[in-house]
Amino acid sequence: MRDAATNKPDYIAHRALLGQLHGIGPNTARAVGDLCVANNQNFRELFYLPATPHWLTARCAAGVARIQNVIQQTAGWQLADTIGQRTGDIAQQLSGVIFTGSGQVGAHVGTWNAFSGSLPMDMTLDEALQFLGADDEAEQRQILEAVNVRLGVVAAAAVPQAKRIRILTMHGAKGLSGKVVFIPGAEQGIIPSFRALQAAGLLNEQRRLFYVSVTRAKAACIVSHAAAHTGAGAFLILQRRRVALPRSQFLNETGLPSVNRTSGLTAAEATAIVADVNGL
Repeated sequence: MRDAATNKPDYIAHRALLGQLHGIGPNTARAVGDLCVANNQNFRELFYLPATPHWLTARCAAGVARIQNVIQQTAGWQLADTIGQRTGDIAQQLSGVIFTGSGQVGAHVGTWNAFSGSLPMDMTLDEALQFLGADDEAEQRQILEAVNVRLGVVAAAAVPQAKRIRILTMHGAKGLSGKVVFIPGAEQGIIPSFRALQAAGLLNEQRRLFYVSVTRAKAACIVSHAAAHTGAGAFLILQRRRVALPRSQFLNETGLPSVNRTSGLTAAEATAIVADVNGL
């Protein structure tokens, strides 16, 4: 795998793909990198060695072997290949390598099939990458329109799109934007998570993730945190019937105060946000 623009070795792509494997967490991915440093091994070249080094064992060796499988299976692919040509191949990689052993493998493959099915079958992988890298839906529509022009497909008359709400994880929101963004659960133990509170590196990563989420908003970002959680929600957090968490330290770092509410936005606040949205 090389960078499409520069044709230089792409280290980040290999590291990211390793971290996507089911059963390979951040600790294992980091361990592979540390072993490369300790044994004077180029990280990218590790995945192209004819044999597994003796110092790479157990879960680390298994993860590298799975990436090598992906590399071998995709060696002949070209960016000019079409979605129609590679949809089945990608689904096979997802089920047989990336998410193998996961109880959610069917859902992951179904998500890919639904996504690829929404795109023109003659769209190239290069165009699909541009589509996935678009900053917003407007840019995605421009890319699709360009593909249709290339394919000689007459675009249907513009139909006003229905307004909708997208529910995303913070990771899933990267690269996207919204006119109004809501971030619930901004509490210590949720964001940042209890695990992140024990590791400075994870804490910094979640701080960056929070910042990215806030900056997805074009007109307004509404961040909320609860005074207490009860029932099933509380059990998911701390296995208790009632859980009260302080507001996130990330909010404290902004210096902005919280406002106690028993209902949503006021009419004046909603009107101001609508005006800002219309002014975009």
